[in-house]
Amino acid sequence: MSSQSSTRKIAEKIAVINDRSVFLGFDVYMTLELLCKTPQQWMDADVEQQAAWRVETYKKLNMVLGKKKIVSRPTLRRWLALDGENAVFPKREQILKMALALSFDEEQLQRCLRQGIQEPGIQINDYQEILCLYCAAHHLDNNKYEDMLQIFEQEASEDTELKQKSHTSQLWNMYRVQKDKEPADFLEWMLEHASMFKGYGKMGLKVFHEYREKIVYYANKEVHERLVRALEQTDFEEWSAEHGYKTPDYDRGVVQYLKNKKRRKDPGIDQNSLRSIQRDHLLYYSKMEKNLVMLRELYAAILIPQEERDSGRSIVFQKQLKNMPSEFHFMTDDYVSKLLTVSKQKECLFRLSSEYAKTRDKKWSIKIKSQKQRCRQVQRSDILPMIQWVAVHRYLEENEKQDREYDQQEAKEMFEQMAEEALQKCDMAPLNPRYRLDFVLLSCFGDTEMSYLSEILCEYIQPEEE
Repeated sequence: MSSQSSTRKIAEKIAVINDRSVFLGFDVYMTLELLCKTPQQWMDADVEQQAAWRVETYKKLNMVLGKKKIVSRPTLRRWLALDGENAVFPKREQILKMALALSFDEEQLQRCLRQGIQEPGIQINDYQEILCLYCAAHHLDNNKYEDMLQIFEQEASEDTELKQKSHTSQLWNMYRVQKDKEPADFLEWMLEHASMFKGYGKMGLKVFHEYREKIVYYANKEVHERLVRALEQTDFEEWSAEHGYKTPDYDRGVVQYLKNKKRRKDPGIDQNSLRSIQRDHLLYYSKMEKNLVMLRELYAAILIPQEERDSGRSIVFQKQLKNMPSEFHFMTDDYVSKLLTVSKQKECLFRLSSEYAKTRDKKWSIKIKSQKQRCRQVQRSDILPMIQWVAVHRYLEENEKQDREYDQQEAKEMFEQMAEEALQKCDMAPLNPRYRLDFVLLSCFGDTEMSYLSEILCEYIQPEEE
């Protein structure tokens, strides 16, 4: 779709992604929050001043978080990029504890999730997160939070059937009414409605499903069109008529046609064309699992070819991607599988947590730790590359219908509008060119051509020629 030279130019443009002074990561967010600085002040400061602010932020955080043993010093240093590398984003659970330790209010907690670690805001359907939000509203500390959490898990019935339907708006309205109550009364309300705390929001999953379907649609459409074009260059249509087909059958007809050609000493088609037709026929008619189709298309340029990877592994990324900043998240088939079964995973975690709270048996604690690894929720870094991929295809489709030439601004605006709508639905931070991932995705819309994220990253991670 894009030329290699055009892609390389964009890759050169994004070479700044490892420049810690340019982008707003967790380290910068916390520095601005604790030192009361503005993004513009950060951008105007020189590297030495930024480094000094990072150290000052580290000292402030360590006085609180270190003393309360919420995070170790080495981890805190990685969060704030004090060792010369890009900042590592804290885990969501760490942010919740940090927010209460720092006496963040509700708004600060929400900002820290959405902007600090660039994840969705509070999941009101998750009993742990709604309790954290309540504690933030009343400036209660982690000890009180843990007490309330334990009471809820002890008192909640093991037979509670979690309702797998969307009621986020309803829960938010109920929370606003209940949050001014005393802790005991708030817990009583939560226990009465325990079945509503399924542990995740359905909107993020809905958006993920929608864009997965769009990727699969465009991918299959492209393969089928390529298959038809290739067969038009052969005698397939005449062969079909000779063998009783009223119209060309691109499924079983192609299978028979290929068998016929392979039996001949002189098939009249070169071997490369035969292999290409067979490959595209297999891709289109094999009913490949949707997740694999999506991942194959989304990361095409940065996957290890099938012949070079271990058997049994469907998606394997190039090793150089391990050095990418933490804002870049690459989904695997296992990750997507867990994400799409989050309802079962969260229900299992709910029962394990309840069992542990009632018995305090360590065997349940071990199972909980393992189960948490299976609980995934849709991330901003998951859906934005999906949106960009679809935006490119939708723009090309509309341009082809109207016979128009590429316009950089129009293409970029289409992506921005689609991203804005999806991010708002998912309660995620809006598109921001000061975020690394956003900057790269926006850079994919070049002056004369568009590129996919994987194409840009493929050029970016290639070793320089000597």
